[in-house]
Amino acid sequence: MYSESGKIGNIVIKNRFVRSATYMRMSTDEGYVTNNLLSMYNNLAKGGVGLIISGYTYVQPSGKSFPGQLGADEDNCIDGLKNIAKIIHENGNGCKAVLQIAHCGRQSYFVEKTIAPSAVLEPITGTMPREMTLEEIDETIDAFANVARRACIAGFDGIQLHAAHGYLLSGFLSPYTNTRTDEYGGTIDNRIRIFKEIIKRTQEKVGTTFPILAKINATDFLTGGLELNESKIIASTLSKMGYAAIEVSGGMWEVLMRKKDELGWQPAMIPESRLNINSKEKEAYHKSYAEEIKSTIDKPLILVGGIRSLDVIEDILNRGIADFVSLSRPLIREPDLPNKWLKGTGDNTCKCISCNGCIGTAMRGAVHCTQEK
Repeated sequence: MYSESGKIGNIVIKNRFVRSATYMRMSTDEGYVTNNLLSMYNNLAKGGVGLIISGYTYVQPSGKSFPGQLGADEDNCIDGLKNIAKIIHENGNGCKAVLQIAHCGRQSYFVEKTIAPSAVLEPITGTMPREMTLEEIDETIDAFANVARRACIAGFDGIQLHAAHGYLLSGFLSPYTNTRTDEYGGTIDNRIRIFKEIIKRTQEKVGTTFPILAKINATDFLTGGLELNESKIIASTLSKMGYAAIEVSGGMWEVLMRKKDELGWQPAMIPESRLNINSKEKEAYHKSYAEEIKSTIDKPLILVGGIRSLDVIEDILNRGIADFVSLSRPLIREPDLPNKWLKGTGDNTCKCISCNGCIGTAMRGAVHCTQEK
């Protein structure tokens, strides 16, 4: 089934393999596209994946989380974005391109004075963000809609809102980071309000046929944070609003501050990138959450997290747990892994050993696999 085509909104995806958004640290200091970034997307497109979701692209300067991140906060970025979409389309044999767009909120190693839904300390950086005003929320909604317009002009097939892992939109959804008492806080309906306003304003700029995807946490893995019972309601609501697909992940930065024995896996690591996925039982670690969420939505579900084996993928798809599977670290090691699997020329498992060396390289330079010889 992994070789069969599927649809997200009005776009046909040639197979069920998705390249999950990954921070690549290959852009200029100003957030512009570089030749190295284009080369990376060229290799991924040639590698056989059906859909590439670009790395986190910030919508405002206040939303930049790391150096070397891709930006789309001004019209000057459009030409560079066009080059990304073009190289994927021209070299990917039907591969589609979706631009992931985000605002870091309180989670930034780049912005000194961060903003967030509420003033809740970010313990990794030790930063106390300032609670956003209603005017700032409105400006950010506009920023998301304008980046969608730029992505559409640039030739991308859709956008994905990054609303997971503790970034700004994730911060609105989570009761742990959203303690507001106005129309953007408290109830689920209020915490999800910004998504309703983003899709409305975006569709005013790009029409209703341009697919808008969302990546959400199934759980924050934090006491007082988002749990599965609420994420199911959120996913269902987003689906009814018109979001074209839901990608399911989990965790916030400060999970790193927890003790190993509190997390239940060794060694401690953000749940989105667990270490040592060396057995099929450890793969697809968000699978049980996806299965619950899938039953609540009428749009495609994309599952990410520790997926390493072709038979695990086939089982996920055949059982209807997800409609697409999303890979990041394996495609850093082997960009052509989908082609190997589709053509039957490689092992049923990937070479990635889940060491997270590639994540470490992102803090110092362009992302690459540290295991390659």
